[in-house]
Amino acid sequence: MSQSLDRLLRLSDSLPAGFTAMPCDVERDVAELVALTNANYHAVGYPLLYSEGDLREDLTGAGVDAAANAIVVRAPDGSIAGWAWAIGATDAEKPRAYLDGGVHPGLHGIGLGRSLFAWSKDRAEELLAPFPGATIQAQTVELEERTQRLYVAAGMRPIRYYSEMLLRFADRPTSSTLSDAPLPAGYQSLRIADVDLEELRVLKNHCFADHWGTSSMTPIEWQEYLAAESARPALGEVIATESGQLVAYQLTGAFPQDTDTVGHVLWVNNLGVHREHRNRGLARLLLERHLIRAQADGYEGSMLGVDAESLTGANKLYESVGYRHHSSAVRFILGDEEFS
Repeated sequence: MSQSLDRLLRLSDSLPAGFTAMPCDVERDVAELVALTNANYHAVGYPLLYSEGDLREDLTGAGVDAAANAIVVRAPDGSIAGWAWAIGATDAEKPRAYLDGGVHPGLHGIGLGRSLFAWSKDRAEELLAPFPGATIQAQTVELEERTQRLYVAAGMRPIRYYSEMLLRFADRPTSSTLSDAPLPAGYQSLRIADVDLEELRVLKNHCFADHWGTSSMTPIEWQEYLAAESARPALGEVIATESGQLVAYQLTGAFPQDTDTVGHVLWVNNLGVHREHRNRGLARLLLERHLIRAQADGYEGSMLGVDAESLTGANKLYESVGYRHHSSAVRFILGDEEFS
């Protein structure tokens, strides 16, 4: 018997009568999975939601085989009661696997979460078998206390906290004119559309090479990232030296599904500065110019996410610009944190 079939049978045997488990089929399941995930967020008061496009991208990205790495459990009435997945990020330096999933809030307390977690952990261990020292990680919103208890009971421990920060223009007056935030001498501003995207990928990987838990983006992953439904490349920016070397960038995104919960806001999806050009005000300048573009484009404010223990002190920079903590998430880990 194959390991995947044995894992499926063990999950099926652990379910309440009438519940069935089957591999995930993205096109069949994605709409229900988004509804289930957002129902859980609504239940705990978390404001940032998934769109169908967001989740489809997660389940069909480079190296992701949803049929092998994601499972759904259906209730006796045929609706999805819960789901789980295990996705490997098995680069040689920081091999790890990420777990995710959820149970419909109307079906909490009957053991589905434990069964689904056991399935995903087993799949993660299978993916990581060739990588001694690899870690298993899972992230959940801080308001999801039930999920955190599940992780702790399984031997995981909280290892990192992430903050989503919000700046509203009503609370922080902002110009709508880019000339109010000029670049310093020796630098020039470039549109995303006008730069070599492979050179930009190399810069991005350089900027985050010393950050906890990050791996270099492959060319395929980079292409998918830039083409995501949420990406707004026309509102991003790259800073280069006069000779044309790319040294800093800001990539922008938007999530219209959050309009009812946080308003019409633009996101700083990713911001980086080359290590040799840090401490020159370029990150603050990119933020200010992002805010100017957002204001001019009719947005109500801006959001971003940051590691609370950011190596570069990014959270302090964001607070000084005017961003304030809005919501948060917790990363849990099995294994040696230093290996991630």
